[in-house]
Amino acid sequence: MKKIVLVDGSSYVYRAFYALPPLTSPKGEPTGAIYGFIRMIAKLMNELKPEYIAVAFDHPGKTFRHKEFKEYKATRKETPDELKSQIPKIKKILKLWGIKVLEIPGYEADDLIATLAKKAEEKGFEVIIVTPDKDMLQLVNQNIKVLNPINEYLFDREKVKEKYGIYPEQFVDYLSLIGDTVDNIIGVHGVGPKTAQKLLEKFQNIEGIYENLDQLKEKLKNAFEEAKERVQLNKKLIKLKTDAPIDLDIEDLKKGKTDIVKLKQIFDELGFKSLKLESEQKQKQVQTRQGRLF
Repeated sequence: MKKIVLVDGSSYVYRAFYALPPLTSPKGEPTGAIYGFIRMIAKLMNELKPEYIAVAFDHPGKTFRHKEFKEYKATRKETPDELKSQIPKIKKILKLWGIKVLEIPGYEADDLIATLAKKAEEKGFEVIIVTPDKDMLQLVNQNIKVLNPINEYLFDREKVKEKYGIYPEQFVDYLSLIGDTVDNIIGVHGVGPKTAQKLLEKFQNIEGIYENLDQLKEKLKNAFEEAKERVQLNKKLIKLKTDAPIDLDIEDLKKGKTDIVKLKQIFDELGFKSLKLESEQKQKQVQTRQGRLF
């Protein structure tokens, strides 16, 4: 079975930016996020060895979710300028590396990944989504898995059940009930992960809960009645799109040839001596050890 790896580039960028101390190029430009991002993708490539790979990024503009809920993600902090300035270089390096970069106005990286994951599954691929974002667990099934790059935990259907007490097909409802402070999605008052898990285990889904409100304690029943419209909105916001307008075939995501010469030039400009050395070794076709870039 062919394998495709789909990476949440936006989460990787933030993780790289905050994980490393500030680095600068010989010209004084910030480079920490670039260096960290490259190292993380290199590790991923060395460990998973995908023949097909794509990295998706959030578009900086508003999405269709903002039309549904104008306060969507309103509590998120602005992306720091010193991070924004590094993102174009990261995308350029990925392209020179032979990796497809995806970004579409009006859609989040999650929606692009969800769309590609379903396309790849239909063509018989094993799909590995690389992200720490819990939203992606709604996609997990027999052929689609989610790898959390922070703790390297690989979620299949049973692992989702083991971790959260529910199955992937219940995950949209689960998040709709508990809410998501990062995205400014407000859940049902008084319903946390344990309560949501128990309710979904008993009633299967949100519709089942509302059909059986009389079985709930008065306080919880009132909370659900108050949140009815909000919960339905939450489901719309949390459910990932699998029909994003991506004008690509899965075969277009086959990793291309690395442009070693241009990568060396960029690494030299950025002051990445170790990466430049590794690219030179690759150019000379010296066998690489695990953890190197290529």
